Amino acid sequence: MSDHPENENQRGSRRGRLRPERREQVLEALIEVRARAQSAWPEEKSPQLSQGWVDRRRLLLLDLVLGVGEELMRAETLGARELAERLHPVLVAAQELAPGYSLGKAADLVLEALEEGEPGLEVD
Repeated sequence: MSDHPENENQRGSRRGRLRPERREQVLEALIEVRARAQSAWPEEKSPQLSQGWVDRRRLLLLDLVLGVGEELMRAETLGARELAERLHPVLVAAQELAPGYSLGKAADLVLEALEEGEPGLEVD
């Protein structure tokens, strides 16, 4: 390996990477937490904006976020387009819990970015 500092930042460098066994541990934890969250889903329906409705929205948002986390940990790389596609429903669900913020606008911008994005671009 070269002594040049820029070589440490090159994409092919193995230093600082997540070890496969650590990746697997994180993935297992995400799967366990997601299963617990899904099992906590209330059986009865609730009127909109009631505490039960809020609880359902929170669990839905948690499930979506954990699903994105699982997908991120399963693959070595995730296409930028795939990531944007997974983030859109997260932002839509979050908008319901935080209506005073522009999360819906952010979700629309993610969709716009999908139209403009480079096909096949991967994030390492």
